Amino acid sequence: MPPAIDRRLCLSGLAALALGPLTGAARAQGAAPQGAPVQAAPMQGAAGRSDTLLVMEKGDHALSFYELASGRRTGRVELPGEYPHEFVVDRAGTRAYVALYGAKSSTTPGPGGDAVYVVDLAARSLARTIDCGPFRRLHGIRLDARDRLMVLSEDRDVLLGIDAPERAERPDRAVATGGIKGHLFSLSRDGETAYVANILSNTVSRVRPFAPAEAPRIAATGPWPEGNALSPDEATLYVAHRRGATLAALATEAMTVTRSVPTRGDVVRVDCGPEGDLILANYAEKSLSLLDPALKEMAVVPLGAAPVALARHPSSPLAFAALEDDRIAVVDLEGRRVQGTLATGREPDVMVLLPG
Repeated sequence: MPPAIDRRLCLSGLAALALGPLTGAARAQGAAPQGAPVQAAPMQGAAGRSDTLLVMEKGDHALSFYELASGRRTGRVELPGEYPHEFVVDRAGTRAYVALYGAKSSTTPGPGGDAVYVVDLAARSLARTIDCGPFRRLHGIRLDARDRLMVLSEDRDVLLGIDAPERAERPDRAVATGGIKGHLFSLSRDGETAYVANILSNTVSRVRPFAPAEAPRIAATGPWPEGNALSPDEATLYVAHRRGATLAALATEAMTVTRSVPTRGDVVRVDCGPEGDLILANYAEKSLSLLDPALKEMAVVPLGAAPVALARHPSSPLAFAALEDDRIAVVDLEGRRVQGTLATGREPDVMVLLPG
């Protein structure tokens, strides 16, 4: 954790754009016009930092750059294809890898997309495309500690592996997940194990991408599993069930559910922090639940609109929730409240914070 003074400075800076001018700008503008910055009051006392929030704006088919100090959009990379969705950033912060889902949501019919876009973050441009056909509806995407890329094909229930995504033209491997409609997955730091949440088979699969002869290990965790996250020691996978209103703790070695607790229903995303605390995105209730490592709900933060994605600041007690009304809520995890909002383009979703 950073020194206390850094946390106070960061929070005091965001307070300058909290529920005053920035929120007002969001209400006045709705979705930001394409190519135009979001108007906001300057941030004061930001400890000399200029953090950038990368935001996937699905409806605009673009990856946008937002300066947290001002709330302004400082750049945008337009992407071909319909509904680019999940993305990750490499360790050096030089490239983003974007999965082309090609559908508005998991319930939208259609073949979907079959490409991974490589975005040069310094040049703020689309560098090239990795062709993943015939595997389509690419959604979940992760990098391991060596920057090897894993991408989940929802229509084929296959996990694709790309060893050197910065220069690859095609995937290097493909392994079956053993489930039906795998949508999101968690990946061990060493990249040797993936845990896939399979929406329609109501299962979680443990897959070994580099051990193709090892069959997937399957666990039935609950109806419609989607959001999931590994504990810091990777001994537990937390899985939320959209139709079961439960959060399951799955022992990753034995692949058995050791505990199940009720949720507020329709949890779409789960985030586990470095101390083992959890954030749940409650889509139907339009709120976030903050849980301690013992899975006790410590607070509920109302958002005013449905959250669809979560991200944490890597060094300050802040979280970001992408909302269905084309805003991002900045949440003070210590104060357990919304600190401010950013107006975005259409359908903001996955976010990554790049420290300044």
